[in-house]
Amino acid sequence: MPSLSLLLLLAVSQTPLASAAAAPLPLPAADTLGQDASSDEWKFDELELRDGSLRRGMLLAENATELEFAEIVRPPGKPMFAVVRPVMRDQVVTKRLLAGADRTRLASRFQQFRNRARIEAGRMEDVDLHQAQVGDRQGWTYEGPWFLLESTADEAMVRRCVVRIEQVFRAYRQLLPPNRTQRTGLRLLIFGSTDEYQRQLREAGLDIAGPAWFSRTRNQVAAGGELNAFSRRLQEAQQQNEDVRRQYKALKSSFPGRLASLIQQMQQRGYSAAQIEQEVKFRSAAWQREYDEALGRLDLAAVQNEAAFAELTGQMFAQLYHEAFHAYVDNYACPPGRSVVPYWLNEGLAQIFESGQIEADSLRIDAPDRTRLSQLQQELRSAAPLPLRELIQADEQAFLNPASDRSAQRFYLYAWGLAYYLAFEDNRWRPGVLDAFLSNEEGLGPAARFTRWIEMPIEKFEHRWREAMLARRPL
Repeated sequence: MPSLSLLLLLAVSQTPLASAAAAPLPLPAADTLGQDASSDEWKFDELELRDGSLRRGMLLAENATELEFAEIVRPPGKPMFAVVRPVMRDQVVTKRLLAGADRTRLASRFQQFRNRARIEAGRMEDVDLHQAQVGDRQGWTYEGPWFLLESTADEAMVRRCVVRIEQVFRAYRQLLPPNRTQRTGLRLLIFGSTDEYQRQLREAGLDIAGPAWFSRTRNQVAAGGELNAFSRRLQEAQQQNEDVRRQYKALKSSFPGRLASLIQQMQQRGYSAAQIEQEVKFRSAAWQREYDEALGRLDLAAVQNEAAFAELTGQMFAQLYHEAFHAYVDNYACPPGRSVVPYWLNEGLAQIFESGQIEADSLRIDAPDRTRLSQLQQELRSAAPLPLRELIQADEQAFLNPASDRSAQRFYLYAWGLAYYLAFEDNRWRPGVLDAFLSNEEGLGPAARFTRWIEMPIEKFEHRWREAMLARRPL
């Protein structure tokens, strides 16, 4: 029978690579809404799709090609949960939307747990790519509603990048809604090799160690790594194991004929009907067991390969999510002259997205980063933790050179912890309250501005924050 071979990324890792993308996993774990969530009290927006399915939840946004829809699910006897997913406009047959008081009520209730909704990835085959000149070589372009992407990576990798970046932009909008919806001149450059990326940095006169960076003056995010090399290995592994899958399916199709031939041979040799029946049962069971085990190994290899690929490209995507968040803030959430995100909050939220967890095909940002949480808890237990007032009043200079500056590392760590607490554990993310803080129309100083937001003295809030973060456990 065909043998299942797992390819290895020998030049990079000993992690196995094998078959194609895994089958969809069950929807993520639920998030509860508490006592105010009985099903008879809820009214939803509804989408009827061409495949006959009905989506119930809340329409969050839409453009010329897709709808951004939060599907709200209440399994019998279990807490409700939501999955924010893109729905292609041409797949929608009927759209029924709430209005007036019903819509206001739905939006208010959904706000209570929207930050913990999972953000589902789109489909790579739906990405509209065009070949174009990118720098000095042929590449691909994608014009989305929020950014223009240009890349020298291969087509499969560019599709993967677009899907992931669109996914994280949806997550940005859930946590920090945009004030501007029309696309700006934001440009993303994704290079398929480290050499190309480094050449871009040299031409820009930059000495940056990370795999991604954001230039405000150019309104451009650039990122790169050995994407093409990783993609080729993944495709080779997928092809090899798809060949194995086809061989097994061909053998399954021919099995009845081979079994009939066996029966005929045994009859010719004088075996009794009982002996033939016993042999047929034995052969059939053995073959079915081998077939099921082989396909099971192929499916498992597919999951392992995707996980291995995500790990190998994870550093670049994490830094890309971080830098793209800064670009999103500048372009959409807080355009110049309309509102300002303080440095500590900007960097804190960027780290939340940087450490987002991929579960199946959904992005989860509410789970605290284990490493950062452990380091922050050590800091808070130390003899001289960083006062929150000092963090809140810090300027851009305090966050420079975190790779080598211990002081900057502390500012980043505390910024992550404070942003995480405010976003997921404290009720300060209500639209009106958050908008007032960001706009700061009175022109308050950093400490006064923060005090008004939290509605208590900083020192009292700091005690509450420290106790909560010390008690927090990884999810």
